[in-house]
Amino acid sequence: MNQRKPALLPAVLVAVFIVLLAVWGWTAMAVEDALWFLPTYSADASYIDLYWDGEQVRLQLGSAGYALLNEALHADLSHVRAYPKGAGLSEETLENLRAEGRLVEAHYAEPVRVHSWYHFIPSPVFYVPLSGHHASRDRVFNVGRGVPLELRDIGAIAAAAEAVAQQEGLGKP
Repeated sequence: MNQRKPALLPAVLVAVFIVLLAVWGWTAMAVEDALWFLPTYSADASYIDLYWDGEQVRLQLGSAGYALLNEALHADLSHVRAYPKGAGLSEETLENLRAEGRLVEAHYAEPVRVHSWYHFIPSPVFYVPLSGHHASRDRVFNVGRGVPLELRDIGAIAAAAEAVAQQEGLGKP
């Protein structure tokens, strides 16, 4: 009689698939995001407020400044680096950034999500400080202003904000 030996490769592939599915499922439940593994961000803001050295401008859909900053948000929010526990954006710091510093506030019609393996809840507004301690750490905060995400870099957002500030005449004596 000719006995067939069990094939090892299919068994290993099934085991790997089951492990990957378990990791994906556990992470998806933990962060409440089934697409946590996709490093993309494509939500368009309803409007964007730019605070620059004590001045503020609201950028609406259709303006050149809006397009520039919205594309920069897409680029930088797609690259999450860390989730630093213990950091937060206080009301005092937020008001200081609005009054004297530099800050981008992206407002959305409904809560949007930044896909990552961190539990960063969907939010109708994101705060991106461009001056001060949080800016040096490349942080973005959601509406609760609790634990932020640290991005790989906020260079595109900072460059776009500076271009818009110059275009709008912000920060000139």
